[in-house]
Amino acid sequence: MQFAISNSTAIENIALNDNTATVTFAGGRDYDYTVNDVTAFVTALSQVIESGKSIGQFVNQSVKNEALQRIAA
Repeated sequence: MQFAISNSTAIENIALNDNTATVTFAGGRDYDYTVNDVTAFVTALSQVIESGKSIGQFVNQSVKNEALQRIAA
């Protein structure tokens, strides 16, 4: 599942594959995260995109509350 982000200065793309999210930040840096609850994450991300709120802030908050957990490279 692919989410092309057009209105964010921080996030270019979010791709979900099973329970792994690959977040592409501005400048092309990719980071992989484990998603604890894929359904809840997709629902929340869709709501943020539709409402025009900050995708970068959503990703940061998701990392802080551990909905997204960074996979060590």
